[in-house]
Amino acid sequence: MVRAAILMCEGSILPNLKQKLAATQPREDSGAPTNARYHFQALCGLVLVLERHRLDGDYALVFEFHDDIALFDDSIDPQSVKFYQVKSKKSGHWTPAALTKRDVKKSEEASSFLGKMYQNVVAFDGDVESSTFLSNAPTNFAPTDKQKFCLKECEKADLQKIVEKLEEEFGGEDTIKSELLWIEKSDLSLEDADTHAKGKLEAFVVDSLGEVEFSLSALFKAVSDECTTKARATKIDLAEYDNVVAQRGITRKDTDNWLKTVSATVACPKWEEIAPEINLPAPQKLRLRREWNSYRVAVLNPNEAVRKVRRLIAVHLQEQSGTDMDLNALLASVFDALGGKVRAELKMASDERIKAMILYEAYSIE
Repeated sequence: MVRAAILMCEGSILPNLKQKLAATQPREDSGAPTNARYHFQALCGLVLVLERHRLDGDYALVFEFHDDIALFDDSIDPQSVKFYQVKSKKSGHWTPAALTKRDVKKSEEASSFLGKMYQNVVAFDGDVESSTFLSNAPTNFAPTDKQKFCLKECEKADLQKIVEKLEEEFGGEDTIKSELLWIEKSDLSLEDADTHAKGKLEAFVVDSLGEVEFSLSALFKAVSDECTTKARATKIDLAEYDNVVAQRGITRKDTDNWLKTVSATVACPKWEEIAPEINLPAPQKLRLRREWNSYRVAVLNPNEAVRKVRRLIAVHLQEQSGTDMDLNALLASVFDALGGKVRAELKMASDERIKAMILYEAYSIE
């Protein structure tokens, strides 16, 4: 294993983590994992985001960047990183032999699972807080049945086996820093990971906002789809940290936006509260009620076209903020001005759907 080579002008200035990331070629870039692997990895990332968000400070969780997941302590100027290698297993245990096994690949001996993890410890020496093997399956050498443990905590015989294998794999390393290598059993089951992750998301929202009424299914689909999309992002410049975070990362700001979306739907009134103010013929009003109730759920999981329309409506409403129109006049005015533009983005949107979107934005303006 060759250390990351970073040439400084005078050779006396130590490179920071962003410089090391730019100078270090990733071991591999995504490859061709299965959809199931991407999804499980995305859900593991989501759980890590929810756990990290409860702590103070900024962060950036990035998929497929030097390992399956990299958790940086800052989204702009990172000083440290935690790496995670995510592996799923249908049955059985992980053993020291399985974690240190090196297969022959294209006439060369490939890295072991722990070897891949240790490559990052070597490449980003001093900036790595930990490198963790994260799996749904347990190990058969965990001390006192711990779900998460450092290799230093293993029985002496097991630790010695692992260290000896890593010493063979990293012949240039004087001392294997086993204190930086961790094993963690995820409590997401392989068979029902969605249900478990959804439960964690619900608990997170309740902890953050209190007992509120919202569509958990819509929110879960939105955030899990976002994580999966980030995990699958390709054709990006991996030497530019800011670009990688934008394309493959989830930051504190992103997670705050999830919560803000829920808060907005909670704050938006129910149909029964606004119905008395709306003057429309009964058939239209019934259709509008159906679209209003549907949209209050759908807004938790918008696509880009819906986001664009929301921005368009919000800008127009802001421009009308100085007028003294009542709700019905405002609704008619915005619909007349924007109906055609909205349909250009949302081909199948009915008149009532567009009006429901206008009403939602009108009640969402702070």
